[in-house]
Amino acid sequence: MQQDLKSAVAAASEALDNSGVVVGAVADSRPRFELFHAANSICSQKVRTVLAHHNLCYLSHQLDIFKGQTYLPQYVRLRMMGCGRLGIPLVTNHTGSTSVSRGGCDPAVVPTLVDWETEDVFVDSKLICQHLDTQARVSRRLRPSALVERIDVEIEIVDNLPNYQMLAGKPPGEDLRPDSRRRSNGTDFALGKVKRCEQYLKEYPRDEALTAAYTAKRAKELEAASSLFTEEAMSSAYQRAETACEGLSSRLAAAKAAWLFGVAPTMADLFWIVELSRMKNLGAAKIWEAGKMAPLANYLRQGEGLPSIRFAVLEWPGASY
Repeated sequence: MQQDLKSAVAAASEALDNSGVVVGAVADSRPRFELFHAANSICSQKVRTVLAHHNLCYLSHQLDIFKGQTYLPQYVRLRMMGCGRLGIPLVTNHTGSTSVSRGGCDPAVVPTLVDWETEDVFVDSKLICQHLDTQARVSRRLRPSALVERIDVEIEIVDNLPNYQMLAGKPPGEDLRPDSRRRSNGTDFALGKVKRCEQYLKEYPRDEALTAAYTAKRAKELEAASSLFTEEAMSSAYQRAETACEGLSSRLAAAKAAWLFGVAPTMADLFWIVELSRMKNLGAAKIWEAGKMAPLANYLRQGEGLPSIRFAVLEWPGASY
């Protein structure tokens, strides 16, 4: 396994023309963790935030989503190792969210984490963050045992928000997204991914693993193009996001504490702050502005002051659109 994994990581790194940059201080010549991620990927931002919170060193390989680097065969082969470890089917439908548990394993997205100590490849941001958290001292963990169930309920809400639709599709009413996103049409965005899959299917017709990966990804993006970006679908997506924010604001008001579960932030708080920061970046802060959700607005301001959020999201080059 060790040699196979080394070969897969080396091939992905070479294809990206990216030998990696060490993030954080490391005593050894090679960090334990190796992260394939993208600056503006919300799932990558969650993982970088947890790594920063725990001061964990890692070798960073940054991919450019819009150049199609997550579709490179060498990277997809590495992802497929992680999908196999996860033991769930490849994704074939699109929920509009980034949830692996509901959608299946996507072989052409980020992040992907390699843990050289355990020789594991992780491909689900939620599971990556949980794994990283177990490496910290018990007193510093973001999922303390007494709160695990409540934290995971919040994470599940965040994990199933319609991030893909809010990124690529036209919102109902005024479009306040950055110029770079207003120029994007959700359907065309998804069909561009379909074309990438078709290109690689032609290039690797006899490669079983790659054929399975690109066939699944093509089916997912075809469904996205046909159903996720209609006026009705986008209205429903934004309503789901607003309902989730209203629920969070109510829970924050009832908590009467700095964070959802007390005086210290948990993984639930970090996931929510990354999510709300993304919504704000995409012009969706109108959901809670004008005093409609004061507890949520205050919570976001406080969260954006966390060193881990500043480092991994707000100040990370290229993280905003």
